[in-house]
Amino acid sequence: MYDLETLKYMNLRASGAVRIVFLTAVFTRAGVQAGYPGGVSGFRKDYPYARLDRELLTISTMSSGELGDILDAIAAKGLDLPSCCAVADVFAGPFEECAAIEIFSTRDGFLDRGWMARLRNVTA
Repeated sequence: MYDLETLKYMNLRASGAVRIVFLTAVFTRAGVQAGYPGGVSGFRKDYPYARLDRELLTISTMSSGELGDILDAIAAKGLDLPSCCAVADVFAGPFEECAAIEIFSTRDGFLDRGWMARLRNVTA
């Protein structure tokens, strides 16, 4: 039997939330499909270590310089980052936001806030 905190985390994962690890760039799958050369398959070919779920793609690094270089290369290929990419840190949370992506904390811990990201539920 799982405790309540574990069940809550498992439910978030099932609903499309991804965990923020180290420094993480989170991309909407629809944005990558529409704006990256070759769509999602082209992105995965160029970045085979990117994680992919139903609605999001993520790239995580331990170095802000490395993540900056990766994001510069992605932008140079024509992807409009502000429209489909958010960036967050495992300790500090979000520092580059995107209207389509919600970054949220699942805990009140001092060092581990349990940062996660999911596609924002946009209702018009």
